[in-house]
Amino acid sequence: MSYPQITDYHEAIQHPAQAFIDPDLKQGAVAENNLGLPLVMSGGFALTYAVTTPRRKCAVRCFHREIPAIQQKYDATSKKLRSLAIGCFVDFDFQQSGISVRQRVFPIVRMDWVEGDTLGIWLDKNFNNPGALEKARTDFVAIARFLEREGIAHGDIQNGNVMVADGEIKLIDYDGMFVPGMHPGNGSETGHRHFQHPGRRVSNFGPGMDRFSFIALDLSLRALIEDRSIYSKFREGGETIIFKANDFADPQNSEIFRRLLAMPKLKGQARSFAAICEAPLAAVPTLDEFLSGRNIPAAKAPINATLASALQRVGDRVELIGRIVEIKPGSRKQGKGRSKRYVFINFGSWRGNIVKISIWSDGLARLKEQPSAKWIGRWVSVTGLMDVPYETKLYKHLSITVQEEGQIQWLDDAQAGFRLASIAMAPPPRDRGLTGAVSSASPVAASPPAAAKPKALRPRSQGTARGHKRAGPQPPIPATAIAVPAQQGIQSPRRFLAAIPQWVWAIGTIIALITLIRMYA
Repeated sequence: MSYPQITDYHEAIQHPAQAFIDPDLKQGAVAENNLGLPLVMSGGFALTYAVTTPRRKCAVRCFHREIPAIQQKYDATSKKLRSLAIGCFVDFDFQQSGISVRQRVFPIVRMDWVEGDTLGIWLDKNFNNPGALEKARTDFVAIARFLEREGIAHGDIQNGNVMVADGEIKLIDYDGMFVPGMHPGNGSETGHRHFQHPGRRVSNFGPGMDRFSFIALDLSLRALIEDRSIYSKFREGGETIIFKANDFADPQNSEIFRRLLAMPKLKGQARSFAAICEAPLAAVPTLDEFLSGRNIPAAKAPINATLASALQRVGDRVELIGRIVEIKPGSRKQGKGRSKRYVFINFGSWRGNIVKISIWSDGLARLKEQPSAKWIGRWVSVTGLMDVPYETKLYKHLSITVQEEGQIQWLDDAQAGFRLASIAMAPPPRDRGLTGAVSSASPVAASPPAAAKPKALRPRSQGTARGHKRAGPQPPIPATAIAVPAQQGIQSPRRFLAAIPQWVWAIGTIIALITLIRMYA
């Protein structure tokens, strides 16, 4: 069937007495914009008009695309929803002969009007209200649990299909809903991409469709409770909360995943959600399972939180290549003297086991550009001595101290790609005392399928290195724990970076490549 388009519906609906078949709607008044045209809200399959009748205010959905077996689906949905004791759905009725357009009759859905805000608008008003956000979280958990138990899926949980009325959540738009009795796999839509697993297809129509969306919603709301500042940066014009489709498709390169992994309270669930994004759709757990840490699919890149490799380099002069996650300024006073400034440049959350850059007052005085929040997210190469670790009961920090301007070299993505590629593709060094390997000193590291066992580094005596002569400067020798899998056919740094997302682009932190620079007097 060929359905009318927006101009056809606009022309017809301005005359409700002639357009509608329903006697109540015939007496209705259609909401208009300032130009006197019908006020319309668009959806995936339908255009929605606000019509006020003598009895009630309605949302009238007029279809501009065909939904296969639409009457049977709405009949089954109506029967099931009316049997439920839950208030998140609104009353509706499907009218196969609902509206006349250009002398042809088409179906409509008449729904009760919900006086409230869409979730996107409500978040604009409440993103800085932790109490309201926590209540919404609790309500979504209850709804997800109920639908799971009943074998129901809405099919398109997203900002525009969730209304918040007097603090209560209502779900609208039931075009893609699944209820028991329908045939799984016979879907007609895939939902809003910013709330759906990247593997979602129409063939995935079934009772588990909403699992991914509810997990994304819950983690998004928790993130806003922890840090409201992320909302304005990631809301994407109200089309999403903090996640976008690109984040789901490539969490290893996602800025919002990096931000979440820097939050101590959320990093565990952020890791789990990244694994869910990378796993098949069938492996997505329920929201209850996600919250309890059960049935989480295995991550493509195992996540470790070890500094063992970096600890082996304490006392060595090393090069650290990574992406900055935090800038932590401070000051300290010794004796009766004046307080002296310092800055820690962290490659992970300071609450965890990390490698960082320490710049004390003398070093700060020599820098042309002072560390600031503008540095966050930038790639940097720093060369210096790996200091003795600073350790508390809660965390362990390893650091390189910057004392001179020249120790810091800024890298763009392309340069970082070349540096990482050159290390990954370099042949093993001939010196039997060294091994070509790299390590992650961050909470996220990939263990490649073929990991080389590093050989112990022979202690180096002070002064000259005997028995070796060099004609010129030698490249840094990688010297830590985990071998980099060789990437074949790399033609550009961008392709290289795209080829190794599991170990280069850290989720919320960095991949730190520590390479030993052999010193000669």
